[in-house]
Parts: sequence; C-alpha cells; structure tokens
Amino acid sequence: MAELTSVQAALLRIVCTVAWADGECSSAERELLAELVARHLHGNIASGLAEAELEAFLVERLPVAGLGDLVAQLTSSDDRQLALKLSYMMVRVGRRSPAEPSINAQERAAYRLLVDRLGLGDETIREIEWAAEADLPKKAGLAQLLAELTAGWRTPDDGRGPA
Repeated sequence: MAELTSVQAALLRIVCTVAWADGECSSAERELLAELVARHLHGNIASGLAEAELEAFLVERLPVAGLGDLVAQLTSSDDRQLALKLSYMMVRVGRRSPAEPSINAQERAAYRLLVDRLGLGDETIREIEWAAEADLPKKAGLAQLLAELTAGWRTPDDGRGPA
C-alpha cells in the first residue's frame, strides 16, 4: 500500500472538509472521494489507500475555518489547482435531492472560502471548474439528469404520463 505525501494528505483533508461542510458526507460523495483518491493521488491504483484509511480521513471532520491552514501545506500552484478541482467535484455530487440547488449553501460557503484561500485568478478558476464538470463521473451526471427529467412525473400505473 502506498503512503500519502504530506501534500496528498492535505489535499485529501481539504476535499473531506468541503464534503462535510453541510454536516454529512453522502454515499455519492464517498464514492467520488474513493475514485478521486485512486485517480489523482495514486495514479489509478485502486488499492492505493485502504478503505479504512480513507474512512479515517473522513471521520476527522475538520472545521471549515481550518481550510487556510490546509491550503498553506500545498507547495505548488498545481497542488492548489488540484485542490480546487477536486473540491468543486465534491460539492457538485453532494446534492441530496433534485429539489435542492446543485451545490448546497454550506458546501458553497466552504468552497468560496477555499477559493479565497487558494488565491487563484478568476480565469484559472473558471477553467478548473469547467474541467471539473467534464471530469465528473458520467453515472452521477446521468442519474442527476434522469432525476431532474422525471421529477414531475406521476407514477407509471396512472396512465397519464408527465404531470
């Protein structure tokens, strides 16, 4: 099993802090987190971080106010950009129901604080968010789209189709 560097641990803590900003870490957020760890922190090595180790990061539940200290541990612009991308992806999958906004208020506030602490330019932020949208798991996007499209439908047995 691979050890995380201090920068990788800080990245993981940042993403977990943003995920917990609303008081919960949904199953969709946990699945995305495991995927992100494998893809971005371990080069697609799924066995890189054991589930128990990942859970240990999740249970830390660091305060949002501590994001500045975590950002200070990021040693390069690339690390800061990756923190933004991963955090943006996390807040985008945290939606609990189709009736909620795509990013809930608490996670939006944590994300805005993170953006402020990262000190990236507006154009860079837009590019990173665009790239993050493109990288979101297609299954989550499809499930969300289907939920939005069918939210007003009646049950199939009433024979009336959309409401």
